[in-house]
Amino acid sequence: MNRRDFLKISAASGGSLLLAQTAVADPANPALKLIEPAPAPSVAGPRLPDLAPARWIWFPSGRTLPNTFILFRRELQLAAKPRRATGWICADSRYRLEVNGQRVQWGPAPCDPRWAEADPLDLTDRLQAGVNVLGATVLFYGTGDGTWPLGKPGFLFWLEIEHADGRLEKLVSDATWQAMLCRAWPPGHPKRWYLRALQEEFDARLYPHNWSRADFQPDAHWLPAMPMNGSPNKPALCTNYYEYMLDLGGGPPNTQLRPRSIPLMRESLVPAAKLAESCWLEWRTTPQDYFDFRVPDAFRAQRGDVASAPAPGQWRVELDGSRGAALTFELAEQVVGWPGFAIEAPAGTTIELLVHEAHALGGPPLLNTHFDSWTRFICREGRNEFETFDFESLRWLQLHIHNAKGAVVVSDVRVRRRVFPWPYEPCIHTSEPALQRLFDASLNTLNNCAQETLVDGMARERQQYSGDGGHQMHAVHLAFGERRLVARYLTTFSQGLTKDGYFLDCWPAYDRLARLIERQFDLSGWGPILDHGVGFIMDCWSHYLYTGDLEPLREPYPRLLRFARYLQGLTGTDGLLPVENIGSRRCGLTTSLTSASGTNNAPLIYMPAPPWNTRWHPSAVRLAM
Repeated sequence: MNRRDFLKISAASGGSLLLAQTAVADPANPALKLIEPAPAPSVAGPRLPDLAPARWIWFPSGRTLPNTFILFRRELQLAAKPRRATGWICADSRYRLEVNGQRVQWGPAPCDPRWAEADPLDLTDRLQAGVNVLGATVLFYGTGDGTWPLGKPGFLFWLEIEHADGRLEKLVSDATWQAMLCRAWPPGHPKRWYLRALQEEFDARLYPHNWSRADFQPDAHWLPAMPMNGSPNKPALCTNYYEYMLDLGGGPPNTQLRPRSIPLMRESLVPAAKLAESCWLEWRTTPQDYFDFRVPDAFRAQRGDVASAPAPGQWRVELDGSRGAALTFELAEQVVGWPGFAIEAPAGTTIELLVHEAHALGGPPLLNTHFDSWTRFICREGRNEFETFDFESLRWLQLHIHNAKGAVVVSDVRVRRRVFPWPYEPCIHTSEPALQRLFDASLNTLNNCAQETLVDGMARERQQYSGDGGHQMHAVHLAFGERRLVARYLTTFSQGLTKDGYFLDCWPAYDRLARLIERQFDLSGWGPILDHGVGFIMDCWSHYLYTGDLEPLREPYPRLLRFARYLQGLTGTDGLLPVENIGSRRCGLTTSLTSASGTNNAPLIYMPAPPWNTRWHPSAVRLAM
């Protein structure tokens, strides 16, 4: 059936999906009819090439503390520039790759740890004749994040080099790499918030500067990397490394390391538009006590012009050794990316970089009002270049400078912005200024929220809810003409199906697993939030209507059927789903599940078409809303 005929039939049937399915009686409840779909083939998903002989590697250790950073270094001697150098890279939990001292990329995308995605590499234009250095900074969260539920530490690298004479060479992660435990970031540092793993603190005095350049000489802190037992074609979750915090096993048998299903993000530098305001802070306690514990009445603000401008884009502050200076910069619009700046300062000068999406001039003197969204940097003597390791969402960027006496000069305040590489850039123009601002803000919101996943807010949770991502899905299709990002959303959200058969309302996300624990102690009213799962069914259906492509539904479809059976098990004698007494604080459903005939004695669920053995018949199965 072509798509035009399909749409005609859909319109004639009130939008329901027509499937030839057999309703069979449930032995436990003969009056209840269950959907029996055609058998689904096993779902293998997209595959990487065999990554052997690469190994998952780590710093030689028996355990790894939360928020630990490991540096991996590998020298490569080339007689000539290669014709091609392509491959794959992955890490648990995040990596930043450098080649010859230059930033290359950051990743991976948020994933279910059972089906992690490796990022593609193309280093053809990065490698040169002579000595090259590959360097990866790898962060292991160790505790859950809003985009990462759990895992094991590890770094994986596989590069195929084609030389000018056609000879092929593989460079892979193994014991020939060097590893260093980088204490410039204190291992075991606490989480920022229960949905954000990294509360970053970076001491430039302890960092091995220029370590990813050829002229760097590693010292005794650099050790041969430790290869771990485990297939390079499976995620780090499946290695033999001992995960001491959760005592994780070796991973389930059906795990798979997959290729990244969407393009890498596009990065650009966005300078701060202006220094919007500044003030002095006289501290009644230490800044460390305030930032770590939010001690009340910890400081008194004295507003005024704190900084002079010796040159465009530079700000000079004279510190007296006792009070701190807070400089608040405004960006032209809301962006998502890595905030950064440069500073000339004495050794030990401390800066808390704070970010916020909203601020009113004359408002709170410190922007520490949004889930402790701050990062601490400690200077070495002279010029320091700082940039956060993890990305943020911000319109306002504040630098709180203290613990020094004398002049400091701040410059190059910016954000390294990340945006999905859309196939089409929408252009919306109107003669009404207020409407134009609305349209521009709407497009900017999609740039910020639709990146590797469709999220409801980058500053707070960065989580992939069906109830929010589903709305964005329509705009992504209609305004940007993008299919791959939505297809990935359908796959990754569906992976959050619980053993009971309902969908976690967002996935991947540590807190949704933690809520299951809290529920057992009556510490949370959270439970199955069914409206997100029902909404996800509609998301799958809408994506098919937009594209006519059933392939992205191949993996979610069996999970949708399990969810349907779960809903049928909840349905009361009145044909309604319950809203209360299933452990849910906001179910949002008073939906009647009825058969096509309109009676409520045979609940049937509206489902997307399976990508196999599809036949069409007027006896529809549908969710009557």
